[in-house]
Amino acid sequence: MLNRNEVPAQYKWKLEGFETDEAIEKVFKTLTKLTNEMPKYNGKFEDENALYEYLTKYEKDEILIHKFSHYIFNSLSVDCSNTKFLKLRTRFMNEYNKYCEACAFVTPQLNKLPLAYLKGLIKNPKFKKYTTTIENIIHYKPHRVDEKTNLILTKLGAVLGDNDSVFDIFTDSEMPFDDVVDSKGKKHKLFNSNYSGFVSSHDRVLRQSAFNSMMNGYGNFIKTFERLYLKDIETDKILAKMHNYPSCLDEALDGEFIPRAVFDKVIEETNKNIPLLQDYVKTIAKQENIKGFAYFDLFDEGKLNKKITIESMKQTVLDGLKPLGSEYLAHLNKKFNDFSIDFLPNKHKASGAYSSDCYGGKNVVLMNFTGNYDSVSTLAHEMGHCINAEYYNNTQLVNDAGVYIFTAEIASTVNELILNQYMLKNSSDKEKVFYLRQFLDRARSTIYRQILFSEFELWAHTQVENEVPITYVELCDKYYELNKKYYGNSCVLPKNLQNEWARIPHFYNAYYVYCYATGLIAAMNIVSNINADANYVKKYIEFLKNGTKVHPIEILRKIDIDLTTDEPYKKAFDMFKKYLDEYKMLTKNAKKSKK
Repeated sequence: MLNRNEVPAQYKWKLEGFETDEAIEKVFKTLTKLTNEMPKYNGKFEDENALYEYLTKYEKDEILIHKFSHYIFNSLSVDCSNTKFLKLRTRFMNEYNKYCEACAFVTPQLNKLPLAYLKGLIKNPKFKKYTTTIENIIHYKPHRVDEKTNLILTKLGAVLGDNDSVFDIFTDSEMPFDDVVDSKGKKHKLFNSNYSGFVSSHDRVLRQSAFNSMMNGYGNFIKTFERLYLKDIETDKILAKMHNYPSCLDEALDGEFIPRAVFDKVIEETNKNIPLLQDYVKTIAKQENIKGFAYFDLFDEGKLNKKITIESMKQTVLDGLKPLGSEYLAHLNKKFNDFSIDFLPNKHKASGAYSSDCYGGKNVVLMNFTGNYDSVSTLAHEMGHCINAEYYNNTQLVNDAGVYIFTAEIASTVNELILNQYMLKNSSDKEKVFYLRQFLDRARSTIYRQILFSEFELWAHTQVENEVPITYVELCDKYYELNKKYYGNSCVLPKNLQNEWARIPHFYNAYYVYCYATGLIAAMNIVSNINADANYVKKYIEFLKNGTKVHPIEILRKIDIDLTTDEPYKKAFDMFKKYLDEYKMLTKNAKKSKK
């Protein structure tokens, strides 16, 4: 594992705007000034001129603050042990919390504005660019706390909801794991950031060793993770009550304007299609011909006899995404050449991959390149997020830029699916088996696995909200029980799989993971529509430009997808079945040819 300073410069991102001490100090001076100026707006929002002045200032303030935050937190993502940025983060959060305290009167006072006054502002041409902001004020009126309570919550902001950062620092930097051993007896150091490479290895000894080391590692601290997670749920519960929501789920869904029917629908439809998942796993077990085929064997998706480099990976993604048009490819090519991507793993780097957008700044992507096809697919996925951000940041004013969590995963999974289709069209039968498996396992992990997660967090939140005492024992038992429900007897489920819930970072952002499933289901529909009509790409690009201007369910309806109905789910699971049938046929023919 490389140290950060050993990573070649061409494979590191360049975060811009605050490289000098002078630039950093300028931000802190500006933040202090903003904090000191904010009280002058207190009690003045019924004056249209004062309100307009505040909204304009707030808009500019948030751009600056977000750009600086983007710089600090992404710098820590590539080296969470960097003391310079750890100190800078602490200093920034201290100053930012002061700013938030100074702004604590804002939301309650906006909420107290008469409804007729707010509706009048929507009709006022002067406030046109703040229409979404004002509409949201009206929507959330019943769920806002009073000024005194809001100030208290703001002061507690530094500790409330900080469980995810504790989780990240511990698991990425301090948590010990046993060395993993391959079939030749060679030992390897295990970190969260290199786990995927080991657990997806074709070497079953290494694969099993990595899985056991990871699961047992979390099991060694299971009581700590129990406290951390249950504390996070308790925080969700308290805030939901304070915001006048019946449950944490209701608050999470309302934050995205998602009807409860959609959450229930995706769980219902996924449960109906569990036999399809088990058929897939049994097919893989039969094809792999491994005695005692186990859960961790699913991660070995096979190998391609192709050398994948970072440069060839970029070219493959460019070629694969041609169906999205020249404009989209121009955005993609630009990001490949302006040091927006951090490719290689290094010590103390965050595990996995993500895209981080910045209005008025550089949108960046973090990866941990492993040299296999998963990295190619991951790059396409994260660039889906990144180019989505390029579109809405360049199209929308800051108030309507950004993306709803619910729609965020659609752009990324559309890219994965289109890339997969490209690989299938340009492959031998042997390679097609690999790419079909890639698609099928992405559906398994993105639909079935995420809905399993959703059922788990719904259960955990419901227990806490109903004041049913639970500990790590019940958490582990429930998680294992759900895996048994989904996988049945299709594979062996190691007992230490019960600890896996403890390593899922998304649980610290309640009711987020189901959006991966709905995102892929919507993406399957989008790709089907593009395949049927090339002109549909224009509709899709408009979808990418939307930002938060139109609510998620409505913008999807504009591109012919209604997730409150049966049709998109049927189309998605039919696609899964079609790919599975093709996989079965190709593997059967391959066995016949060997005979």
